[in-house]
Amino acid sequence: MNIWKKVKYYTFLLRPQEVVMIMDNNIEQVLYQYPIHPITLTRHGKAVKVEAAEGVFALKETYISQERAERFLQTLRFFEKQQLPAVTPVLPTENGEWSVEQEGKIYYLSPWGESCGGKRKETDFFKTLAVFHRSTDKKIAIRSQEWQENGEKMRRERDQELLELEVLADEIEKKRYFSPFELSYLSHFPLIYDMYQRSMSFFDEWERKAEERRTIRLVQCHGSPSPHHLITDPKLNYRFINLEQTKVGHPAHDVAWMYKSCMEERCWEPVKGYSWMQTYDQHFPFNEADKALVKSQIFYPGPLSAFIKDTRHRELYEEPYLTQALEQHVWLFEKIKKDMETWSEINKD
Repeated sequence: MNIWKKVKYYTFLLRPQEVVMIMDNNIEQVLYQYPIHPITLTRHGKAVKVEAAEGVFALKETYISQERAERFLQTLRFFEKQQLPAVTPVLPTENGEWSVEQEGKIYYLSPWGESCGGKRKETDFFKTLAVFHRSTDKKIAIRSQEWQENGEKMRRERDQELLELEVLADEIEKKRYFSPFELSYLSHFPLIYDMYQRSMSFFDEWERKAEERRTIRLVQCHGSPSPHHLITDPKLNYRFINLEQTKVGHPAHDVAWMYKSCMEERCWEPVKGYSWMQTYDQHFPFNEADKALVKSQIFYPGPLSAFIKDTRHRELYEEPYLTQALEQHVWLFEKIKKDMETWSEINKD
């Protein structure tokens, strides 16, 4: 059955929008290559909501390498073949192409869906992620030497990250006066250091337990799963969007990313995330080694480290904004640390 004949199952009733675009020449040229008749365009970040005579669609604008594009397309085709409602389909052009290239950008069209951002349906999100992973699960054998080399490489990278943060702290401490950002960084450095240590401790635990099996679990990872990268279709199925970062990897990466994203949405709310992990585990069980790797990934403050590195050459006028952003990063990791400390208490019960 032609995918365009299925479009009616994925479209929503038209809803009024506050900001409506005037027809953009580039967008108009892209849409001209699809068998639709656009009526209204509405900008939503990097996506454009297209209300057409045939239904409602999302036109996504992205930059993507040829390698990533091939992985993206392979993932879409796999889920379409398996008929699993975990991924939003990409609709073909009139020439049967999956995308349109215009002025160095890639555009692709999908059915429009209701965003899950802010919906607070974490149990459903983690169930959808488990189904997404379960369908591509495979185990591969790892040679002992390769195992050791990969582990040592990862430790060197993490040690280098932490060393750079320590050097920055030492440089700040030598100053007579601290800027607001520097004072905030020094105040919270013990937390950052502790997160690195906990992350590596759980990584060592995973390595010891997993090495006994001589195998590693791999799945097709989304890359950046979050409530904002999920939509619901008219049948209330949860479907992932923005699969440009998809790649083969350990499911712990996606699980940790989803957990942090959900915690970030609820940063100022009292919430416990252990039940989310239980839901995932019910639909795609983790062994004890993999659970340790999930914890290692959750504790890893990589995004915070990258943020701090980017602020090394900040301008004076950026100080208030960047200080606030640093505090928000810290708030999130304090919340995560507090939540994960309850996991051991639950396991004892």
